[in-house]
Amino acid sequence: MTYDDAPNGALMLNNAEWLDNLNYLDFLRDIGRHFSINRMLAFESVKSRLDREQSLSFLEFNYMILQAYDFMELNRRYGCLLQLGGSDQWGNIVNGIDLTRRVLNKEIYGLTSPLLTTSDGKKMGKSAAGAVWLDAELVSPYEFWQFWRNTTDADTGKFLKLYTEMPVDECNRLGALKGSDINAAKIILANEVTTLLHGAKAAKTAEATAREVFEKGGIGDDLPTRLP
Repeated sequence: MTYDDAPNGALMLNNAEWLDNLNYLDFLRDIGRHFSINRMLAFESVKSRLDREQSLSFLEFNYMILQAYDFMELNRRYGCLLQLGGSDQWGNIVNGIDLTRRVLNKEIYGLTSPLLTTSDGKKMGKSAAGAVWLDAELVSPYEFWQFWRNTTDADTGKFLKLYTEMPVDECNRLGALKGSDINAAKIILANEVTTLLHGAKAAKTAEATAREVFEKGGIGDDLPTRLP
């Protein structure tokens, strides 16, 4: 799938394009020989699982090889030179760089960024419990607003700086509020982020609904409903 007709327009690809027709024995012979088990066990993504005595299936362990192969094929087929990812993908990306150098004799690159975490160290992401979605069909604007309104006190200042366009000094001031005063900062956070995604009208409606429900004991029209 292409997003536009520009020569450098973004592509949405399905790795089944090159994975579906792989022969397992050929893959082990031609690709598997470039991977050292000792080196794979040393990567943090694997090591941390083993240190916590959590089971790691053979399928999960092989994911590192498949992602490395994907990177190589993206370079071979489409000239991809850079893979972006969270810091937990560092090992997979490095393996793709090394595999491409060994097989294609080409130089490619990786760039990772720190994972977004809450104050208790838990990862924010699509696989985390209570993950929030940008699609209004999956998470309504009201539920999206509530997600940010329910931010913990310790995360409020950080999230204001990460997810809004407010001046840093103002984010620091709001994040430093204590007691019940921090709730005003959380409402500002919810309004700012919801406005960026769904628009100012949706943010205003969500706040009004929340006040109607939680302060006046009413039932707002914007509340999500579920059929029995």
